[in-house]
Amino acid sequence: MIAIRDFTRSSSFRVGTLLTTLACIAIVLIVYFWRLTSSDLFISESNAAITAKVTALNAIYESLGIEAVKSTVAEGNMLPHSAHSDRENDFESLRTFVALSKDEKIVAGNIATIPLVLQRYDNANFNTAEIVIIDPATSDKKVLRQALIQEISLGDHVLHVGRGIDDLYSAQWFGKTFSWIIVVLLCTLSILSFAIAVYVVNRINRMSQTADKIIKTGSLQERLEIDSSWDDLSSLSFVFNQMLDTIESSVNNIKSVTDSIAHDLRTPLSRLRNTLERIEDDQLREDTTQEADNLLNMFNSLLRISGLETTNKKEGFCSTDVRAIVEDVVDLYHPLAEERNITLSSSFKNARIHADPNLLFQAVANVLDNAIKYSQEGSAVDVQMTRTKGNLVIAINDAGIGVSEHDLIHLERRFYRADGSRTSKGNGLGLSLVSAIIKLHDGRIWFVHDPLMKGHGLGVVFCLPDNPNVKV
Repeated sequence: MIAIRDFTRSSSFRVGTLLTTLACIAIVLIVYFWRLTSSDLFISESNAAITAKVTALNAIYESLGIEAVKSTVAEGNMLPHSAHSDRENDFESLRTFVALSKDEKIVAGNIATIPLVLQRYDNANFNTAEIVIIDPATSDKKVLRQALIQEISLGDHVLHVGRGIDDLYSAQWFGKTFSWIIVVLLCTLSILSFAIAVYVVNRINRMSQTADKIIKTGSLQERLEIDSSWDDLSSLSFVFNQMLDTIESSVNNIKSVTDSIAHDLRTPLSRLRNTLERIEDDQLREDTTQEADNLLNMFNSLLRISGLETTNKKEGFCSTDVRAIVEDVVDLYHPLAEERNITLSSSFKNARIHADPNLLFQAVANVLDNAIKYSQEGSAVDVQMTRTKGNLVIAINDAGIGVSEHDLIHLERRFYRADGSRTSKGNGLGLSLVSAIIKLHDGRIWFVHDPLMKGHGLGVVFCLPDNPNVKV
């Protein structure tokens, strides 16, 4: 049995998908931001601002004259150079500078010397250059390797407007580099989250398959595979295996005690039965020997069931014609059914599987014997054998007294007898033995309430693996 058949419905897969989706969204946003910063958008905006300021000051010059331009530049930048010594941070950053010069001297602006252009760069969109600005008060130089600069003549004055863009290029490099780093980390996170989801689902399914195999076969020797020690599921598997060790030990001890009792009592019971044969009273001899036979059959059945469940021996397995076996069982019980006026109908399909013919005969005979035993006169018993994809199904349905629906789950228990069958002969081991035989064949058994739709009755269904390689 697979616990998580639909991988997409597992909680681990959904968590992994959620993390992967969030990581992909983050990657898209980061790539968008990277493209935004690397597309010179901010530089274009800075160049547009410089152009707008140049245009505005040129318009003021044409309308009001050079004095208005001086006043605007001085007021707009708080700029007499005498105050510049108090604005060292402005000199260090030089975000934007505006200056008006005459005869190579600054008459207004937020820089004290005319920018010295060392090299101009060819750029179809921007006027970029490498410039040097000197603070005459301290003789400090500020070199801008990347700067936007525009210079226009206003009569005998020159207007200098510019902005250092080294910080923008640094921001571009920083954003691009760390964007790629984050993208790689997010991709790694997505892959890891999905891999962990797959790992968890596979481990859960492996645990489920082992547990299901233990339930189906009854073999407590199965253990969960532990191939790592770092995860919680491995720790859980280790604890589960320890629990199985304890349960197996307890069950084996109980079975050992039961088998020892059955084995030890079988010999004295045999001697007792032989002694009872000497009773002269015929009726008393018959009654007592019959009870002794019932006890011997009970102990023999217990030992037989124990042997089937613990040894798992398959020496008697061979290519078996199941149809012939079921037909022999039906033929064997036909006289008994006719004697009790019970209609025994049957329908068969040809089938040959790898099985133990003697055990299979005993299983079908036990169930059919119960069906006839617990059916009233005039009722019906139906035996069907069909083949489905990969399985051979044998169904024995009756319209007898049956059992209640809540008793169906107890029918495989040893010594269990439903209330309606307690007045009949039996020891409650027949279906336990049948169950052990079917499990030895890697098959399944289940019970159906009222299979013939008569309001009562019991159906017993065997499902055996159909080996397609065995010729019919």
